[in-house]
Amino acid sequence: MEYIDVDMNEEELKDLDRYHIFLSTQGTQVECVEANQNQAQPHTEGAGGQWETEPSASEACQSGPLEKCQGENDGVHRFDAANLVVLINNKAPSVLAEYEKSGTLSLASRKLLVRTGVSDLVERRGFYPSNADKLMLAKSITTIFPSLKIKIQEANEGFEHFYDPVSHCGFIELKLRNLRRNLHEDQRRYRKRGKSSEASGVAITLQAISEGEEESAKDWITATKRIRPSPENLTSIKMGMQKTFNNRRFWISSQSPTVEEILQEYPRFVDMPYLIDAEFARMFPGKEDLFLRKWEGHIVPKLLKVATLENENDPSEPSVGEEIDESRCFRALKLLTRYLPPTASGRSKGWTKCSVKSALSYILEVKPTGTSIPSLLQGSLEAAAGAAGVHQPKLVCIGHPSTTAQYIIVARNDKVAIPLQDEGLTCALDKLFKMLWVCNVAYPVQLESVYSFFEHVYDMPISGAKRSKVLELIAKLQALV
Repeated sequence: MEYIDVDMNEEELKDLDRYHIFLSTQGTQVECVEANQNQAQPHTEGAGGQWETEPSASEACQSGPLEKCQGENDGVHRFDAANLVVLINNKAPSVLAEYEKSGTLSLASRKLLVRTGVSDLVERRGFYPSNADKLMLAKSITTIFPSLKIKIQEANEGFEHFYDPVSHCGFIELKLRNLRRNLHEDQRRYRKRGKSSEASGVAITLQAISEGEEESAKDWITATKRIRPSPENLTSIKMGMQKTFNNRRFWISSQSPTVEEILQEYPRFVDMPYLIDAEFARMFPGKEDLFLRKWEGHIVPKLLKVATLENENDPSEPSVGEEIDESRCFRALKLLTRYLPPTASGRSKGWTKCSVKSALSYILEVKPTGTSIPSLLQGSLEAAAGAAGVHQPKLVCIGHPSTTAQYIIVARNDKVAIPLQDEGLTCALDKLFKMLWVCNVAYPVQLESVYSFFEHVYDMPISGAKRSKVLELIAKLQALV
């Protein structure tokens, strides 16, 4: 790294001396190597025949009322890993102790780590530190705590959930913004401005439909509507759905029909819900079984382990040895909505104030045994869900999720109910996620972080902005054995 050596006591500034500064991680000694031989100042020979460099110039440094000059009372301090370790040892030694013991950090320790680093950053650089300083702090954190690094399909370097220099988001930036809330207007450097929505990170290739193909597709659409949904006709129905795939995807993506219109055109999705799996498999080859393979075997046990580390287990819940798979899956889903809570950031159409406690109702609603399916489509949504504005399709569980229960995908606005077969909560969540993609339906904005996590489980690129809490949870789960 190249720095400019600054001598604030020099009166006349002529030729600036440039040096390469090497910070040794073994100590505080700083070695200076002259970079520009043509502008070198005279050297004097010291004891032992060693040459000592005498810098003769300084560089002016501009600073606002809230910022400190890098060369003033700060020396060559940088927010590298070595200096950060010293800072943590002095200010938050419990963070290092916890990481050494468990190999990861709890939510409270991660917040303490960010608060400690950002406080030092503000003290030395003011409330508007440079991108380079924020970036170095983020990299230093993942260097000291490597299990906090998370890379998703080689699309990033692993520190972006602490600070992303492209989107200017992350835990460090969020903490700085919170600190700047109390600044007076004349102390603020920037004014608020609207954000443009980002394009989804998931792309689906659509093929143009020729006139002959369109006529053939219409014939197959009519045929699949008329064929009685039965095991004997399954082969013909699958053939019809395959023949109409390109036409269907083009229509859904270009015309944005409602869920009701889609299921009226292709009613076999309701009669035979496993056709949703086949449709998703054609859209994302090789990814249709990933959730079923990973959720109960890998994700659920690790989420429950995180709850143990965070001391968030409910005493009323049965012990792990006594708990059945359905109960564990339901508890893991509740934990997921707690770790990835609704946020007020990025509010869009359909966003309503949502507490962590009510977040679960946007993906799963529990009804008592004996509830009829037609009744799920009746009455006001607010009275049924106890929350305002639950417009997106979700699961309804008749019975308790911890026991044998029936699951139905309900799109109340479209008056659509898709009863699922005798499947557990894991299969129901899998069907719901796939149904949203098949019908081109947006995620409920209150649970965008939860669905972003599901995208990771399906090994899909995370759509929209990468959320720091999602990346943090992914890193935490990967660090657990």
